[in-house]
Amino acid sequence: MAANKTTTMVISLGSSRRRKRGEMLFRFESFCQPGYPAPLAGGGAFRDNVRALLGLAHLEAGGAHGETKCWSFQLELHRHPPTVVRLFVVEEVVDASPQRQCHLCRHVGWGRHLICSKRFHFVLPKRELSVEADGLHYGINHGPEKPSKGTATSRGHLLHGVVHLNGFGHLVALHGFEGGSEFVAGHQIMDLWDRICSSLNVRKVSLVDTARKGHMELRLLHGVAYGDTWFGRWGYRFGRPSYGVALPSYQQSLHALQSVPLCLLVPHLSCFSQDLPVVVTKYQAISGHKLLNLGDLLRFMLELRTRLPATSVTAMDYRGIMSEASCRWSAKRVDMAARAVVDALRLTEPPARWVTRQEVRDAARAYIGDTGLLDFVLKSLGNHIVGNYVVRRAMNPVTKVLEYCLEDVSSVLPAVGGVPSNGGGGKMRVRFQLTRAQLMRDLTHLYHHVLKEPSQALTTGAFGAIPVAARMVLDTKHFVKDYHEGFAPINSVGVGHVHMNLCCTLLVRNGSPELVAPYETVTLPAHATVGELKWEVQRLFREMYLGLRTFTAESVAGIGASQDACPVLGLIDVGSAVVIEGTVVEQHQQQLADEGVQPGNEAAAVVSEGDGDSERVVDCACGADDDDGERMACCDICEAWQHTRCAGIKDTDDAPHVFVCNRCDNDVLSFLPLSC
Repeated sequence: MAANKTTTMVISLGSSRRRKRGEMLFRFESFCQPGYPAPLAGGGAFRDNVRALLGLAHLEAGGAHGETKCWSFQLELHRHPPTVVRLFVVEEVVDASPQRQCHLCRHVGWGRHLICSKRFHFVLPKRELSVEADGLHYGINHGPEKPSKGTATSRGHLLHGVVHLNGFGHLVALHGFEGGSEFVAGHQIMDLWDRICSSLNVRKVSLVDTARKGHMELRLLHGVAYGDTWFGRWGYRFGRPSYGVALPSYQQSLHALQSVPLCLLVPHLSCFSQDLPVVVTKYQAISGHKLLNLGDLLRFMLELRTRLPATSVTAMDYRGIMSEASCRWSAKRVDMAARAVVDALRLTEPPARWVTRQEVRDAARAYIGDTGLLDFVLKSLGNHIVGNYVVRRAMNPVTKVLEYCLEDVSSVLPAVGGVPSNGGGGKMRVRFQLTRAQLMRDLTHLYHHVLKEPSQALTTGAFGAIPVAARMVLDTKHFVKDYHEGFAPINSVGVGHVHMNLCCTLLVRNGSPELVAPYETVTLPAHATVGELKWEVQRLFREMYLGLRTFTAESVAGIGASQDACPVLGLIDVGSAVVIEGTVVEQHQQQLADEGVQPGNEAAAVVSEGDGDSERVVDCACGADDDDGERMACCDICEAWQHTRCAGIKDTDDAPHVFVCNRCDNDVLSFLPLSC
């Protein structure tokens, strides 16, 4: 059975008082936008850009040669009240790491990538005080992980991303409010991560999507509603098959689920349930337009959810505050002040966020000069309807500051055109037809009884494809974003340039097939010679990859060995790839000696992320022929690996100590009995 283990890696940090002295403060919403906090080379490599960014960070720990280093950035979420979160960046020295190979690379299909000398962890912890007390944990779970309520795999941090020195990375953890965040939503954290990757010129980022919305898997719910994963908003696309589900099957499954016609589904549901047809009919009436299929229904419900009141089911007409004894202003002036407050809340970014009383007051002062009137309206407004909005007021439990929020309820008011006037002072309470909590209950009910666990009536006939398609969508978890998509590597060489950028790779003549490195951008002076190019490429690749520490550059493909003193400019065609040929020490003798590997144990020296998997044969009934990160068991007879689920072992059950696959089991049963 594939082992499930976690390598514990912790770095101790100092106290906040010592760390905050003289630190810079950066804006959360604009951190790593172009030019902020520092201009980074757009075509520069990740290894260079991350160094430039860390030059602005506060050094938390490390510093000596070979030690694990940690930096941090203070990111300001709100100015009033001051709300600051801290982003940590850990430089992991792979040579000294307890886990050299990256199982995430292997599971997403990057097993042939060479092991880089360093990894950079970007961590946004849930609570900074716990980090100061217990240290910063940045270990990665090695093995299949049970789904969490966050937005990606792993637990313990709001954000945990890791990027290898060559620019390939993984989003390990992302948790918004449902995952324990107190200040920042999941989409804001995802925006931050995407800006970091874009500004640092990361190549590709993978993730395992186990995101949940309550008790619903978001990849199925969002997939049926929008035809894509939630992470598709940031450009993440199908990465690799899981359980043998390839891209065409995944796309066909989504299309089949989206296209289920409601005109056929509702009569079918009414035969065995009274609740589900009522749910569908209710949202058909609220939408105001025809919802044709299941995709339309789920998409409308998800979009409606953001405009509904969260918990309270009633609200007061704001005109009732005019009858209070403390009101000494005319109805017209109170109305102007109330609408100025609403306009100030409407203009907040992002929309529908909570804003402090001081911020609202300052914004409304631009239109209302009477501060006494403003203070009266702000004191009186709270759970009141103004136009098509409800003004919410609450005390922030963390900062103890009064905050306001605006909710658009135009689609759920009981009367068309807003709140009806009662002519009696406006103290009438208005009851909404729907709240966010009610919608989530309806959505969960619909999800479980139609998609996740359909009844027997939905598993036969015309609807028999629903459980099969839903299973295929749920089995698809690996998604990848290519930040270089559409951008081919181009050499920047020209007369008058101070520097030139060359896209270079290696051809190791005496190396194993695993010694294949991706293209790297090498920057040289415009007057550099061929010999200087070879030396720079040799230095760069030696520093980047553990398996190339003994690489010696000997020649440039297409250029004679006698031309080392000739300038590169003129010999290299613009747009062509530069291939440097060379050798490594035979059988990696130097590497084995450096690593302390004894003769006869050469297999212990791995050079690629997937080393050791070549002897592991995956032959599963679902069609999988490679490790996709799901739990597997090894047959004790043929030694082939297959998914435990495909072998009939439930995910909640332990894998047996002795396991025989169905093929070998049938072969054993087919043996003729021995006669004495």
